[in-house]
Amino acid sequence: MTPRLQRALDEVDRVFGDFTCAADNPCTHCYGDDGVPELEVSGAQIDRATLSSLAYEAPSILADHDAMVRRILPQVARGMADGTVHSFWNEADHHCLTRCGWHGWPAPQPDVITEFVAAWWADLITTPEPHHSVTDAFITFAALTGDVGAALAAWPDHAVANRHLATASSFWLNVLVHDDEPFDLLLAGGPAPVVQVLSGWYIDVGADRLRRTDEELADKVALLTLPVAERMSRLYGATLPETPA
Repeated sequence: MTPRLQRALDEVDRVFGDFTCAADNPCTHCYGDDGVPELEVSGAQIDRATLSSLAYEAPSILADHDAMVRRILPQVARGMADGTVHSFWNEADHHCLTRCGWHGWPAPQPDVITEFVAAWWADLITTPEPHHSVTDAFITFAALTGDVGAALAAWPDHAVANRHLATASSFWLNVLVHDDEPFDLLLAGGPAPVVQVLSGWYIDVGADRLRRTDEELADKVALLTLPVAERMSRLYGATLPETPA
């Protein structure tokens, strides 16, 4: 763990460690009649399965979802850092931090969360064997960042990070060349389609980084500059049927 991530986790503990929230919830099927009583006690450890569930619960599961997020954040942050809390469970944009209004919380809470998310990603992407799948972690990072372009800009030009980029690109580029989105669940209401942002980043930045680790993948990026029909022709010797007028 990098010193930056350790500092960020310590700051999350300091700022959020004393929060509590009501334990009652409208879903007794999920948590029984008693809910999660540990939520009412600041610092009380929540078992791993319950914590992972809470980290991706719908806002309606408790009367005050934001209070629940504040309460569990120290343990969720450390679980994300050590791999004991999923980085991607069903859908990354269902992570509790994407379902609450933390950007509008009182200072310094938003800054503390922003730094944790950035430090978590920087640590993970420069670790040779990270706790989470890099592709899943990136989607989570982009969801938490709220901006795919900003998330891509935070992919460091680093030897280990570039190897991880090649691993992710072996799937992403195969989807992008077909003009499909490799993670279309993410940020559906964003300023531009993921396929457009990701393709532009590969053309501007990603190809050069890939060339240091995988020439074949770097060459595939050039296909993204061509019309889809020409891509298919070069890949498969086929042409797409014309769209009826």
